[in-house]
Amino acid sequence: MAGQSSNQEPGYGVREMSEANVEAVRRQYELVDRTGELLAEIYDPGAEWMAAREDPDADTHRGRDAIQAYITKWVGAFEDVELRAAEIVDAGDKVFAWIHFSGRGAASGVPVELKQAQVWSFSGEQVVRVEEYFDRAEGLAAAGLAQ
Repeated sequence: MAGQSSNQEPGYGVREMSEANVEAVRRQYELVDRTGELLAEIYDPGAEWMAAREDPDADTHRGRDAIQAYITKWVGAFEDVELRAAEIVDAGDKVFAWIHFSGRGAASGVPVELKQAQVWSFSGEQVVRVEEYFDRAEGLAAAGLAQ
């Protein structure tokens, strides 16, 4: 009621939401590593995945089906794929992740290793955007974690 103080601390529920967002990102990486599949329930139907501008497929993929197609294309281009999140950082309504990807080209057999920053933006419990950066500092800045 107006004029009455609450027993709750400011930001009550925000910490729990941020922890849930970090856990959702962690689960998504684990699922892609195991199966190459999208954890569809964490994405808003209109979510966007923005590939890094240096990526040969530097495009914005809109909607769950387009995001799954992008992930499938990436994973399908390699054998012995390993994807792991070396670091996942809570940034309020965003989550910063520093990922390590490795595999061998499916056609060439050439080993590939890359590191990438990904910034996950949430609205409530739903991912609304993922942005990729090959520059860690740029990713940190995009997540509001500039050093």
